[in-house]
Amino acid sequence: MDVLAYGSRMVRWSPLGKLLFTFSLLILALLSDNIFVPIMTFCVGICLMAYSTKFKLPSIIGLAILEAILIMVIGCGMVSVLGDPSEPSVFLKDTEEFLWIEIHITENSFNHAWLIMFRAIAGVTLMLSFASSTPIPHIAYALIQLRIPKEVVEIVVLVYRYAFLLLERTEVMWNAAKCRLGFNGIRRSMSTTAGILVNVFIISLEVAERSQPALESRNYNGSFPIYRMPNKIGLYWFVLTAATCVSLYVIGYYIPFPNMATILLGAV
Repeated sequence: MDVLAYGSRMVRWSPLGKLLFTFSLLILALLSDNIFVPIMTFCVGICLMAYSTKFKLPSIIGLAILEAILIMVIGCGMVSVLGDPSEPSVFLKDTEEFLWIEIHITENSFNHAWLIMFRAIAGVTLMLSFASSTPIPHIAYALIQLRIPKEVVEIVVLVYRYAFLLLERTEVMWNAAKCRLGFNGIRRSMSTTAGILVNVFIISLEVAERSQPALESRNYNGSFPIYRMPNKIGLYWFVLTAATCVSLYVIGYYIPFPNMATILLGAV
């Protein structure tokens, strides 16, 4: 992520400004009941990602996005089919049961599912636009500006830096166990997984013991240096954030939101 962030065209933007803008739009999308607001927030996030990275994302991040979308689709699908039985169905004449789930799609449940879907997608795009354009030292710099305790910021940075070492070791052990048929059967899989978790804990202690002298030998004083400081937050960030939030609020308050059940299911 740091390699992606350092290559972003938004890397020199103020971290606090990006944080203010991102979280303001995210909160507004979560509070609004008009589906237009999360749709517009999603469009803003897509535009920021396109400007920041031109959608040149690593395959692992693309896979994570697809998994997140799959979880959203499944979750919103469950919200849609679990409508209030006292309300008329807009998809099936009567309530039908599939496995142990009673399928009853109502107008409110269908519209609410789409609202949740766009809220979730808007949140993902906004947070990705922030993460893909802000290196971890810039995030730490922004947290210090927000008067977050220095010890908390140091823990966050160190966890981010060294978590990838543990993930790499975990992947090596997982592949080694898989090659030795360590996941052949439920009982053996549970035993193998428990062994891997124990080894990861032991390795984490070993990494911490080796990393501390390495950091001290490099004159580590609790913070990673920033050789090219990002821009500081200015008044224009507050004006831009306020103008965008007011515009989206006006859209959500005065423009009637579309009835997704009518558009997609033909419900009246």
